[in-house]
Amino acid sequence: MDVKRNGWTEVGVGTSRVVVSLDDPVAIVRSPGAADVVASWPDLDVGSRATSSTVLGAHAGAWVFYRPLESEDPSLPAGHSAAVHVAVDGEVTRFAPVPQGQTLGVTRHGLWLTSGGFPDPDEEAAWRADHRVAVLGPDGIERRHAIDRRIAVALDDSGSSRLILYRGAPAARRDGFGGATYSYRYVTARLPDVLLGVMRVADLETETFDERELMSAMAAVTPRPPDDPPSDPAIRWDPISLTSDEKDAAVASVVHEFDHLTDYWRGQDGRTFPLSRGLGDPLVEAVDEWPRTRVEVSFTHPHYPEGRLRRTLRVFDDAGRVNPALYASIHLMEDLGTEALPDAGAARDGILDI
Repeated sequence: MDVKRNGWTEVGVGTSRVVVSLDDPVAIVRSPGAADVVASWPDLDVGSRATSSTVLGAHAGAWVFYRPLESEDPSLPAGHSAAVHVAVDGEVTRFAPVPQGQTLGVTRHGLWLTSGGFPDPDEEAAWRADHRVAVLGPDGIERRHAIDRRIAVALDDSGSSRLILYRGAPAARRDGFGGATYSYRYVTARLPDVLLGVMRVADLETETFDERELMSAMAAVTPRPPDDPPSDPAIRWDPISLTSDEKDAAVASVVHEFDHLTDYWRGQDGRTFPLSRGLGDPLVEAVDEWPRTRVEVSFTHPHYPEGRLRRTLRVFDDAGRVNPALYASIHLMEDLGTEALPDAGAARDGILDI
Protein backbone atom coordinates (compact mmCIF):
# COMPACT_ATOMS: atom_id res chain seq x y z
CA MET A 1 0.00 0.00 0.00
CA ASP A 2 1.41 3.38 -1.03
CA VAL A 3 1.97 5.83 1.81
CA LYS A 4 0.76 9.36 1.21
CA ARG A 5 3.27 11.88 2.52
CA ASN A 6 1.94 14.94 4.32
CA GLY A 7 4.33 17.47 2.87
CA TRP A 8 6.41 20.22 4.43
CA THR A 9 6.22 23.11 6.86
CA GLU A 10 8.48 26.17 6.99
CA VAL A 11 9.86 28.53 9.63
CA GLY A 12 12.02 31.62 9.35
CA VAL A 13 15.49 31.82 10.92
CA GLY A 14 16.89 35.29 10.29
CA THR A 15 17.14 35.68 6.51
CA SER A 16 17.02 31.91 6.02
CA ARG A 17 14.07 29.54 5.78
CA VAL A 18 14.11 26.02 7.21
CA VAL A 19 11.67 23.66 5.50
CA VAL A 20 10.92 20.54 7.58
CA SER A 21 9.23 17.32 6.45
CA LEU A 22 6.07 16.42 8.34
CA ASP A 23 6.74 12.70 7.82
CA ASP A 24 10.44 12.13 7.47
CA PRO A 25 13.57 13.02 9.48
CA VAL A 26 14.81 15.70 7.11
CA ALA A 27 14.94 19.47 6.68
CA ILE A 28 16.07 21.76 3.87
CA VAL A 29 17.81 25.03 4.80
CA ARG A 30 17.33 27.78 2.25
CA SER A 31 19.53 30.87 2.55
CA PRO A 32 19.82 33.83 0.14
CA GLY A 33 22.62 33.42 -2.38
CA ALA A 34 23.50 29.88 -1.24
CA ALA A 35 22.69 26.36 -2.31
CA ASP A 36 20.07 24.47 -0.33
CA VAL A 37 21.46 22.44 2.59
CA VAL A 38 19.93 19.06 3.46
CA ALA A 39 19.93 18.05 7.14
CA SER A 40 18.66 14.70 8.40
CA TRP A 41 18.41 12.51 11.53
CA PRO A 42 17.05 9.09 10.44
CA ASP A 43 18.49 7.26 13.46
CA LEU A 44 17.04 9.58 16.13
CA ASP A 45 15.57 7.44 18.92
CA VAL A 46 11.90 8.38 19.35
CA GLY A 47 10.93 5.07 20.95
CA SER A 48 8.59 2.32 19.76
CA ARG A 49 5.47 4.42 19.32
CA ALA A 50 4.60 6.69 16.39
CA THR A 51 4.96 10.40 17.10
CA SER A 52 3.51 13.79 16.32
CA SER A 53 5.91 16.62 15.56
CA THR A 54 6.03 20.32 16.38
CA VAL A 55 8.24 22.65 14.34
CA LEU A 56 9.38 26.01 15.73
CA GLY A 57 11.75 28.67 14.45
CA ALA A 58 14.19 30.50 16.73
CA HIS A 59 17.20 32.82 16.71
CA ALA A 60 19.83 30.25 15.66
CA GLY A 61 17.84 27.58 13.84
CA ALA A 62 14.71 25.45 13.74
CA TRP A 63 13.53 23.03 16.41
CA VAL A 64 11.61 19.82 15.74
CA PHE A 65 9.99 18.28 18.83
CA TYR A 66 8.66 14.70 18.66
CA ARG A 67 6.04 13.47 21.10
CA PRO A 68 4.60 9.92 21.22
CA LEU A 69 0.98 9.57 20.17
CA GLU A 70 -1.44 9.09 23.05
CA SER A 71 -3.03 5.77 23.89
CA GLU A 72 -5.23 4.42 26.68
CA ASP A 73 -4.09 0.84 26.01
CA PRO A 74 -1.44 -0.24 28.55
CA SER A 75 -0.46 -3.21 26.37
CA LEU A 76 1.22 -0.95 23.82
CA PRO A 77 4.92 -0.13 24.09
CA ALA A 78 5.63 3.29 25.52
CA GLY A 79 7.32 5.93 23.46
CA HIS A 80 9.28 8.96 24.57
CA SER A 81 9.83 12.51 23.42
CA ALA A 82 12.87 13.64 21.45
CA ALA A 83 14.04 16.82 19.76
CA VAL A 84 16.49 18.10 17.17
CA HIS A 85 17.87 21.55 16.47
CA VAL A 86 18.72 22.33 12.83
CA ALA A 87 21.17 25.23 12.47
CA VAL A 88 21.29 27.36 9.32
CA ASP A 89 24.52 25.60 8.29
CA GLY A 90 22.67 22.25 8.43
CA GLU A 91 24.26 21.03 11.67
CA VAL A 92 21.85 18.85 13.66
CA THR A 93 21.87 18.72 17.47
CA ARG A 94 19.91 15.85 19.02
CA PHE A 95 18.18 15.30 22.34
CA ALA A 96 16.83 11.79 23.00
CA PRO A 97 15.13 10.67 25.07
CA VAL A 98 13.52 13.79 26.51
CA PRO A 99 11.50 13.16 29.71
CA GLN A 100 9.36 16.30 29.37
CA GLY A 101 6.37 15.81 27.10
CA GLN A 102 5.03 19.31 26.42
CA THR A 103 6.66 22.18 24.54
CA LEU A 104 6.13 25.75 25.68
CA GLY A 105 7.89 27.35 22.71
CA VAL A 106 11.35 28.65 21.89
CA THR A 107 13.56 31.62 22.70
CA ARG A 108 17.17 32.38 21.76
CA HIS A 109 18.08 30.23 24.78
CA GLY A 110 16.53 27.09 23.29
CA LEU A 111 13.43 24.90 23.34
CA TRP A 112 11.34 25.24 26.53
CA LEU A 113 9.73 22.05 27.82
CA THR A 114 7.59 21.07 30.78
CA SER A 115 6.06 17.87 32.09
CA GLY A 116 3.43 19.22 34.45
CA GLY A 117 -0.27 19.78 33.85
CA PHE A 118 -2.26 22.88 34.71
CA PRO A 119 -2.94 23.72 38.37
CA ASP A 120 -6.44 23.72 39.80
CA PRO A 121 -8.05 26.94 38.47
CA ASP A 122 -9.27 27.83 41.95
CA GLU A 123 -5.90 27.49 43.70
CA GLU A 124 -4.18 30.86 43.41
CA ALA A 125 -1.04 29.72 45.24
CA ALA A 126 -0.42 26.96 42.71
CA TRP A 127 -0.38 29.48 39.85
CA ARG A 128 2.24 31.51 41.70
CA ALA A 129 4.43 28.56 42.66
CA ASP A 130 7.70 27.93 40.84
CA HIS A 131 7.15 26.50 37.37
CA ARG A 132 10.10 24.20 36.69
CA VAL A 133 11.15 23.70 33.09
CA ALA A 134 13.93 22.29 30.95
CA VAL A 135 15.51 24.39 28.22
CA LEU A 136 17.30 22.47 25.48
CA GLY A 137 20.04 24.68 24.11
CA PRO A 138 21.26 24.75 20.50
CA ASP A 139 24.69 24.02 22.00
CA GLY A 140 23.47 20.55 23.00
CA ILE A 141 23.13 21.28 26.73
CA GLU A 142 19.93 20.83 28.72
CA ARG A 143 19.50 23.42 31.47
CA ARG A 144 16.90 23.56 34.25
CA HIS A 145 15.13 26.75 35.31
CA ALA A 146 12.20 27.90 37.40
CA ILE A 147 10.07 31.05 37.53
CA ASP A 148 7.42 32.06 40.04
CA ARG A 149 4.46 32.12 37.63
CA ARG A 150 2.91 29.54 35.37
CA ILE A 151 4.35 29.83 31.84
CA ALA A 152 1.86 30.02 28.98
CA VAL A 153 4.24 30.45 26.02
CA ALA A 154 7.92 31.07 25.32
CA LEU A 155 8.47 33.35 22.31
CA ASP A 156 11.35 34.58 20.20
CA ASP A 157 9.99 37.34 17.98
CA SER A 158 10.84 40.87 16.87
CA GLY A 159 14.42 40.37 18.04
CA SER A 160 13.53 39.68 21.66
CA SER A 161 13.02 36.63 23.84
CA ARG A 162 10.18 36.66 26.31
CA LEU A 163 7.84 34.53 28.35
CA ILE A 164 4.09 34.98 28.37
CA LEU A 165 3.09 34.20 31.95
CA TYR A 166 -0.24 33.73 33.69
CA ARG A 167 -0.64 36.59 36.17
CA GLY A 168 -2.27 34.16 38.57
CA ALA A 169 -5.25 31.87 38.74
CA PRO A 170 -7.93 32.56 36.13
CA ALA A 171 -10.89 34.74 37.04
CA ALA A 172 -13.98 32.59 37.59
CA ARG A 173 -17.54 33.46 36.62
CA ARG A 174 -19.95 31.16 38.46
CA ASP A 175 -23.21 30.14 36.81
CA GLY A 176 -25.13 29.41 40.01
CA PHE A 177 -25.44 25.70 39.21
CA GLY A 178 -22.01 24.55 40.31
CA GLY A 179 -20.30 25.36 37.00
CA ALA A 180 -17.96 28.18 36.04
CA THR A 181 -16.24 29.78 33.08
CA TYR A 182 -12.69 31.06 33.40
CA SER A 183 -10.81 33.95 31.80
CA TYR A 184 -7.03 34.13 31.89
CA ARG A 185 -4.83 37.15 32.50
CA TYR A 186 -1.29 37.43 31.22
CA VAL A 187 1.93 39.33 31.64
CA THR A 188 4.91 39.32 29.28
CA ALA A 189 8.41 39.13 30.78
CA ARG A 190 11.49 40.04 28.74
CA LEU A 191 14.31 37.55 29.27
CA PRO A 192 17.99 38.42 29.78
CA ASP A 193 20.67 36.90 27.54
CA VAL A 194 21.78 34.62 30.37
CA LEU A 195 19.05 32.91 32.38
CA LEU A 196 19.25 32.40 36.13
CA GLY A 197 18.42 29.00 37.57
CA VAL A 198 15.56 30.55 39.54
CA MET A 199 13.87 33.70 38.21
CA ARG A 200 11.40 36.05 39.83
CA VAL A 201 8.86 38.09 37.90
CA ALA A 202 9.62 41.07 40.13
CA ASP A 203 13.20 41.10 38.82
CA LEU A 204 12.22 41.07 35.12
CA GLU A 205 10.97 43.77 32.76
CA THR A 206 7.23 43.05 32.40
CA GLU A 207 4.15 44.39 30.65
CA THR A 208 0.50 43.40 30.83
CA PHE A 209 -0.71 41.24 27.96
CA ASP A 210 -4.19 40.29 26.80
CA GLU A 211 -5.71 37.36 24.93
CA ARG A 212 -5.77 39.21 21.60
CA GLU A 213 -2.07 40.06 21.85
CA LEU A 214 -1.29 36.45 22.77
CA MET A 215 -3.12 35.11 19.71
CA SER A 216 -1.37 37.64 17.47
CA ALA A 217 2.09 36.80 18.84
CA MET A 218 1.53 33.06 18.40
CA ALA A 219 0.21 33.52 14.87
CA ALA A 220 3.36 35.44 13.95
CA VAL A 221 5.61 32.46 14.80
CA THR A 222 3.33 29.68 13.51
CA PRO A 223 4.95 27.58 10.75
CA ARG A 224 3.34 27.69 7.32
CA PRO A 225 3.51 25.58 4.18
CA PRO A 226 6.36 26.67 1.91
CA ASP A 227 5.48 28.55 -1.26
CA ASP A 228 7.90 26.34 -3.18
CA PRO A 229 8.00 22.85 -1.60
CA PRO A 230 11.29 20.99 -2.14
CA SER A 231 11.50 17.73 -4.02
CA ASP A 232 11.47 14.65 -1.82
CA PRO A 233 15.08 13.71 -0.91
CA ALA A 234 13.84 10.18 -0.05
CA ILE A 235 15.36 10.12 3.44
CA ARG A 236 13.27 7.87 5.69
CA TRP A 237 13.40 6.83 9.33
CA ASP A 238 15.63 3.87 10.11
CA PRO A 239 13.48 0.77 10.80
CA ILE A 240 13.09 -0.17 14.45
CA SER A 241 12.71 -3.61 16.02
CA LEU A 242 9.59 -4.87 17.77
CA THR A 243 9.04 -8.19 19.47
CA SER A 244 6.34 -10.55 18.22
CA ASP A 245 4.32 -9.82 21.37
CA GLU A 246 4.52 -6.06 20.73
CA LYS A 247 3.37 -6.52 17.14
CA ASP A 248 0.49 -8.76 18.18
CA ALA A 249 -0.57 -6.34 20.92
CA ALA A 250 -0.60 -3.44 18.45
CA VAL A 251 -2.83 -5.29 15.99
CA ALA A 252 -5.16 -6.49 18.76
CA SER A 253 -5.46 -2.93 20.11
CA VAL A 254 -6.72 -1.55 16.79
CA VAL A 255 -9.08 -4.49 16.24
CA HIS A 256 -10.44 -4.09 19.78
CA GLU A 257 -11.30 -0.45 19.07
CA PHE A 258 -14.00 -1.72 16.69
CA ASP A 259 -15.22 -4.74 18.69
CA HIS A 260 -18.76 -3.48 19.26
CA LEU A 261 -19.82 -1.56 16.18
CA THR A 262 -23.35 -2.97 16.16
CA ASP A 263 -23.94 -2.66 19.92
CA TYR A 264 -21.81 0.35 20.84
CA TRP A 265 -24.51 2.25 22.76
CA ARG A 266 -26.72 0.84 25.51
CA GLY A 267 -30.01 2.43 26.55
CA GLN A 268 -31.49 2.52 30.04
CA ASP A 269 -33.76 -0.36 29.08
CA GLY A 270 -30.74 -2.51 28.18
CA ARG A 271 -31.23 -2.34 24.44
CA THR A 272 -28.10 -1.75 22.36
CA PHE A 273 -27.60 0.43 19.31
CA PRO A 274 -24.90 0.56 16.62
CA LEU A 275 -22.10 3.11 16.64
CA SER A 276 -23.94 5.05 13.93
CA ARG A 277 -27.50 4.84 12.63
CA GLY A 278 -27.76 2.42 9.72
CA LEU A 279 -24.45 0.66 10.33
CA GLY A 280 -24.67 -3.13 10.02
CA ASP A 281 -22.87 -6.40 9.29
CA PRO A 282 -19.41 -5.19 10.40
CA LEU A 283 -16.21 -7.02 9.49
CA VAL A 284 -12.86 -6.14 11.10
CA GLU A 285 -9.77 -7.75 9.58
CA ALA A 286 -6.00 -7.41 9.95
CA VAL A 287 -4.23 -7.46 6.59
CA ASP A 288 -0.55 -7.81 5.56
CA GLU A 289 2.63 -8.17 7.62
CA TRP A 290 4.56 -5.76 9.83
CA PRO A 291 5.27 -2.94 9.21
CA ARG A 292 2.67 -2.72 6.42
CA THR A 293 -0.09 -4.21 8.60
CA ARG A 294 -3.42 -2.46 8.40
CA VAL A 295 -6.84 -3.06 9.93
CA GLU A 296 -9.76 -2.85 7.52
CA VAL A 297 -13.16 -2.05 9.01
CA SER A 298 -16.08 -2.57 6.61
CA PHE A 299 -19.87 -2.53 7.04
CA THR A 300 -23.14 -1.93 5.27
CA HIS A 301 -24.65 1.55 5.43
CA PRO A 302 -27.48 3.48 3.74
CA HIS A 303 -24.96 5.88 2.16
CA TYR A 304 -23.97 3.08 -0.24
CA PRO A 305 -26.65 0.36 -0.10
CA GLU A 306 -25.22 -1.49 -3.11
CA GLY A 307 -22.01 -2.44 -1.29
CA ARG A 308 -19.93 -1.78 1.82
CA LEU A 309 -18.15 1.18 3.35
CA ARG A 310 -14.56 0.59 4.46
CA ARG A 311 -12.14 2.45 6.72
CA THR A 312 -8.49 1.39 6.75
CA LEU A 313 -6.06 2.12 9.59
CA ARG A 314 -2.33 1.55 9.56
CA VAL A 315 -1.17 -0.28 12.68
CA PHE A 316 2.48 0.83 12.34
CA ASP A 317 4.23 3.81 10.82
CA ASP A 318 6.84 3.59 8.06
CA ALA A 319 9.60 2.71 10.53
CA GLY A 320 7.54 -0.01 12.22
CA ARG A 321 6.52 1.96 15.30
CA VAL A 322 3.13 1.29 16.88
CA ASN A 323 0.42 3.66 15.67
CA PRO A 324 -2.34 3.83 18.36
CA ALA A 325 -5.98 3.98 17.25
CA LEU A 326 -7.14 6.24 20.09
CA TYR A 327 -10.80 7.24 19.57
CA ALA A 328 -10.75 5.83 16.02
CA SER A 329 -14.28 4.45 16.42
CA ILE A 330 -15.56 7.83 17.61
CA HIS A 331 -13.91 9.53 14.63
CA LEU A 332 -15.68 7.04 12.37
CA MET A 333 -19.01 7.78 14.07
CA GLU A 334 -18.49 11.54 13.60
CA ASP A 335 -17.76 11.09 9.89
CA LEU A 336 -20.85 8.97 9.43
CA GLY A 337 -23.01 11.28 11.53
CA THR A 338 -21.93 14.43 9.69
CA GLU A 339 -22.04 12.62 6.32
CA ALA A 340 -18.40 13.54 5.68
CA LEU A 341 -18.22 10.73 3.13
CA PRO A 342 -17.06 10.41 -0.48
CA ASP A 343 -19.59 10.10 -3.27
CA ALA A 344 -20.82 6.56 -3.80
CA GLY A 345 -19.63 6.82 -7.38
CA ALA A 346 -16.07 6.48 -6.10
CA ALA A 347 -16.70 2.87 -5.02
CA ARG A 348 -14.62 0.11 -6.57
CA ASP A 349 -15.63 -3.57 -6.66
CA GLY A 350 -18.45 -2.97 -4.21
CA ILE A 351 -16.24 -1.13 -1.65
CA LEU A 352 -16.37 2.59 -0.89
CA ASP A 353 -13.27 3.66 1.04
CA ILE A 354 -13.95 6.41 3.54
